[in-house]
Amino acid sequence: MSRLDPRLSKAVTTHALVVAGLSVVHSLRTRGLRRTLLFAALGSAMPFLGELLAVNVLKLLRHHVRPQAAGVPLAIALGWYNVGYGTLAVIESITHAAGPHKDRRSRALVPAAALAATSLDLLLDPFGLDLGLWEWSGDGPYASEVKGPNGKRGVPLLNFAGWIALTSSATLAYQRLETGRDAAEAAGPGDAGGSGAGRDAVLLLLSYYLPAAVWALKRGRRKYVLYSAPFATALWAATSQA
Repeated sequence: MSRLDPRLSKAVTTHALVVAGLSVVHSLRTRGLRRTLLFAALGSAMPFLGELLAVNVLKLLRHHVRPQAAGVPLAIALGWYNVGYGTLAVIESITHAAGPHKDRRSRALVPAAALAATSLDLLLDPFGLDLGLWEWSGDGPYASEVKGPNGKRGVPLLNFAGWIALTSSATLAYQRLETGRDAAEAAGPGDAGGSGAGRDAVLLLLSYYLPAAVWALKRGRRKYVLYSAPFATALWAATSQA
């Protein structure tokens, strides 16, 4: 089994650190310190626990990016936060612009964010597998033409169930644990659901989406770009707001 090029490992980790820093700045500007800390805790801790389960208990997955803690790379832990936060900000901006029906918008936020984030992983996971960033312990039915460093092909469907469960849980917990949201929206720092905040979040997410989309197009695997259409549509909707 070949080792991951240390230069690629360093580049992936550096990218995750930079995007995480920009995401925190964006969050502080648009929703304040308390909300920023709340989502950072939920959006990092819950997926990290899921990764620990997959890597150390179920033995489904092995990562090759360094540095790691208990088999989970820093880049992966930060990547969950980056994608989760950016997607939340984008979907908030879209539902905020959709109308004054707060309860209806609130109910739509969690499934919409989970769908968008998971559709992005339909593109990211075969991309990362092809680069050798991780490997699965067995063959999977999705992206079966992509081979990991250990020779196993494809991605297990359990991976995407995990994405839906973890992104939904983190977003729902954040939504439920928020207090004083109405006051914060009326007279708080920035506008968490405004179109400007959504457009800025799009720029953060493009650093994940574009390299994977270019890979898919260059390798003749356009279907993965098609599968990620819900995510791309959300980005387009956020950038198209007046």
